Amino acid sequence: MIPSEYFDRFETSKYRSKNPVQRLLIRRFVAALHDLFIDANPVNTVLEIGVGEGFLSGYLSEKFIEKTFLGVDPRRDDLERLGRLFPRIQAYEGTIYDLGFLPERPDLILCAEVLEHLDDPARAIEEMCKLAPRRLILSVPHEPLFRLSNLARGKNVTRLGNDIEHINHWGVRSFRRLLESQLRLLRVETSYPWILALAAPR
Repeated sequence: MIPSEYFDRFETSKYRSKNPVQRLLIRRFVAALHDLFIDANPVNTVLEIGVGEGFLSGYLSEKFIEKTFLGVDPRRDDLERLGRLFPRIQAYEGTIYDLGFLPERPDLILCAEVLEHLDDPARAIEEMCKLAPRRLILSVPHEPLFRLSNLARGKNVTRLGNDIEHINHWGVRSFRRLLESQLRLLRVETSYPWILALAAPR
């Protein structure tokens, strides 16, 4: 269980929110991701793409101190905060479409809440596979539940609950189809309002 003090380390609004339901859902999501992380082992080096301030990798790096964590994100201000919060995570500025600069190959790639923002998610998966990880953990909003949840709390009402940055929308079947085009699916889980998958390159 993630303590409230952990949420308070971050500046991102969804983590700073004191809404107990929102924190409960995030805690459940992290618990589901943690379970997939255990299943992904053996893992020595973990790369999170879209690491942001480090909410997920920071949590995992404090639970699994023997592992090496890398993070890639295009936003320099987030990476600066990541460096202050979790200095043992090796942070790099870059995008999911260009990962060849990384100094080492990861055993596990974590890509959470990223694909829904991308104009070419299939290409992004292809680029991740080029790094030849043993396993990948990917998550996206579970639609239409994610948008309905936003509407229920009065968020993004004029866009019918859709976040302005989300250009892709998947249910479980359509997300499976996207991943199975390039990956071998090992587990697919739902943690309202998200979908999570553990996969391996073909």
